[in-house]
Amino acid sequence: MKIKQIIYSFICLFLIGIISLNFFILNKNPDIFTQTKIQLFSLNQGDSYSGRLNLWRLLVQNNDWVNAAKLEPKLNSSEISDYKFNYQPSELQKKVDYLNSKSNKSVEDLIELARVQFLLNQKQNSLVSIQKARQLDPIRDDIDRLYYSLSK
Repeated sequence: MKIKQIIYSFICLFLIGIISLNFFILNKNPDIFTQTKIQLFSLNQGDSYSGRLNLWRLLVQNNDWVNAAKLEPKLNSSEISDYKFNYQPSELQKKVDYLNSKSNKSVEDLIELARVQFLLNQKQNSLVSIQKARQLDPIRDDIDRLYYSLSK
């Protein structure tokens, strides 16, 4: 009987040690999701809101618009409208359609088209757009850098 108690005590101490080590490591170097969750569940309303906003941004960056939309009613719309306009797939597609419909595209139009197509995961179309921009203005370094980064 006493041996069982010693074994159980040893197992419990071992598990407590592992759990404590995990908490120590997470608190010492938390990843961005852990930091956001800590903020989200803070008792301070400002920290909690900041955590909610950061979680929304992380979800959007991971293209999880369904879960991001669940957080939107609890966020200030002015803080997320710009980001939605620049990254939401439906808005991006509107930009692509508008830019494609223009008959005389400027270099800036083609660069923007390449950026938006890249965000929509249309990498081949993005490369074609930046090639056209490069043909229109072959001496711009920023277009060359973008071209070579996309062609890799």
